[in-house]
Parts: sequence; C-alpha cells; structure tokens
Amino acid sequence: MREEEKGDSGADPSISDPTNQCKVTILLAKDNGLYCAKCPELDLVTELPTVDAALEDLIEAIQDYAKEYLRDRDRYAASPNRAHHLTYIEAIAACKTDWELRTLIEIKHGLVHV
Repeated sequence: MREEEKGDSGADPSISDPTNQCKVTILLAKDNGLYCAKCPELDLVTELPTVDAALEDLIEAIQDYAKEYLRDRDRYAASPNRAHHLTYIEAIAACKTDWELRTLIEIKHGLVHV
C-alpha cells in the first residue's frame, strides 16, 4: 500500500476497519404472513411473524454461528459446504461492537418465488 493511502495514522485502514471486509447479505421476504430472513453466504435462515423479529433473530444466529465456527474451526474448515464461510466468519469476528457487525450487513428486500 502506498504511504498516501494509509491516512494520518499510518495504519492500513483495511486491516483495522472490519467494514472494509466482505459484506454479508440478509434477504428479507414476506411469505404467507411470516417474514423470512436469509443469509445466503452462511446458509442461515429464520422465519418469524415480524420483519424486525426475523432480522434480529438472524443477526443473533450469525453471531452464534461465527462463535461456533471458530470454536470448531478445523471441523468446519474441512467441511466442503462450510469451508468457504471462513472469510465471512473472520470479518464477523473482527467486529468489536454490534454496530460494526451491522455495517457488514447488506439488507435486501424481496418476494418469495417458488
């Protein structure tokens, strides 16, 4: 990185700022009176009666999954359907506050198509 890109502190901003990491998507959709929240990058889904409840539940599931993944990293890293989650898990783990985690999340609204 060139010196002028480091800013006043001299630190590489992409290392200290988790928002420069990969984004995690949450897709929100209404289906038969319930709200579905899905994170396709981590294969997590929840469905609850309100959009706020579905969103908060999925954010909590993302945090819990990240902790579980890091606790049993070797097993998850060896799993063909979970190994690719590591980049997202590391970005989530780098978040020191709930606000930082929320800045990693990109929320999209849509319809369920069957």
